[in-house]
Amino acid sequence: MEDRLARIAAAIASVGSDAATYPQRVCAVSADLLGMSGAGLTLMTTTVLGAIWASDRVSQEVEDLQFALGEGPALDAFRLAAPALEPSLAASSRWPFFGPQALELGVEAVFSFPLQVGVICLGAVNLFRDSPGFLCADELADALVLADLVTGDLIDLQAQGMLQWAPSDHLGQRARVHQATGMVSVQIGTDMTSALARIRAYAYVNELSIFDVADMVLARTLRLSSHTLQ
Repeated sequence: MEDRLARIAAAIASVGSDAATYPQRVCAVSADLLGMSGAGLTLMTTTVLGAIWASDRVSQEVEDLQFALGEGPALDAFRLAAPALEPSLAASSRWPFFGPQALELGVEAVFSFPLQVGVICLGAVNLFRDSPGFLCADELADALVLADLVTGDLIDLQAQGMLQWAPSDHLGQRARVHQATGMVSVQIGTDMTSALARIRAYAYVNELSIFDVADMVLARTLRLSSHTLQ
């Protein structure tokens, strides 16, 4: 156990020491160390999906999918405080919206581990593979130790004020979704959670991204009602 922990800690340290880049380094090392095609790191609370980092473009898109659709392995790992392991998305109906779209991006298997200590959960570290198949015993052990190590490191960074919890949103996409959700909540007289669910439903039925729908709402070319789906 100690040898495994030391090996993983050394791998993360070997690609840099800047605290600001720690989450990004975790993603890169997670993918490489565990032989995955990609990895992501998501911070969240019970009400807010926070910052997201990813090892590559496809992994970033998979992470964004979970935000857009409101379902996926990271959300399950956080909600259940337990690993969400799916060795074959093609053979599973576990996430009816997320699964097919992740497959279209070339992701065949997903493995998410909660960043948890006691009753506190910060988010999840997520592993993506472009071929189906379960983690072998060593990979699973490495992933569990990795999650424990990262949880402790993130708590330390947070205590030092060096952890960015706000959504990673270089294109302003999530900010636009938040604005649009506020508008829809007023339009249909409901809370933000229900308004976001309405936006997601409209996007899914009309084969649009949640970001496109948000832009339509903000431009006032779309006004959602409690019954609008098309």
